[in-house]
Amino acid sequence: MNITSCAQIAKTYGKDGEILLRVESDRFSEMLEECEEEGKELEEPVFVYFDGLPVPFFISSAKHRSNNAWVVTFSTVRDLSHAEEIVGRDLYLEASEADVFNDLDLLVGFAVVDENGKPAGIVSKVVEYPSNICLEIRRQSGASDEEVLLPFHEDLVVSFDQENRIIAMKIPGGLIS
Repeated sequence: MNITSCAQIAKTYGKDGEILLRVESDRFSEMLEECEEEGKELEEPVFVYFDGLPVPFFISSAKHRSNNAWVVTFSTVRDLSHAEEIVGRDLYLEASEADVFNDLDLLVGFAVVDENGKPAGIVSKVVEYPSNICLEIRRQSGASDEEVLLPFHEDLVVSFDQENRIIAMKIPGGLIS
């Protein structure tokens, strides 16, 4: 699962477990607006890291305060002491395809295949040159690994399967034998 930062838990708000968030993501702001307008719980969980693991939380209510500030209630945080445990932590959302293309480092670990489904390798790094983004692909070549740079542009992407972490690409001739 790819997740991306969407907000920071700034402080508690009141005595009933409400939290003040500083929202950093337009997509997350839109989700909170929908929650506020419809008065219903968000269907998609948000995540807070505990001991290196993302723990899901569900937002049951949201109220816009100002600019990027939102007061939210998590369905499992019902009092001040529980709310204080998560203050200062970052809040994460499962990354959308648009998030992945905005934060290209999320592509690390994706498998790359050619148009016919033939494996090309695994993305080990995203390298950004002026006006040119490349994926560093680690691939098996005989008994050893080799690294190959592939140009990465939306015109070369045939399909993008975020769930299975696979990118099908038109790979220019001669780059991968």
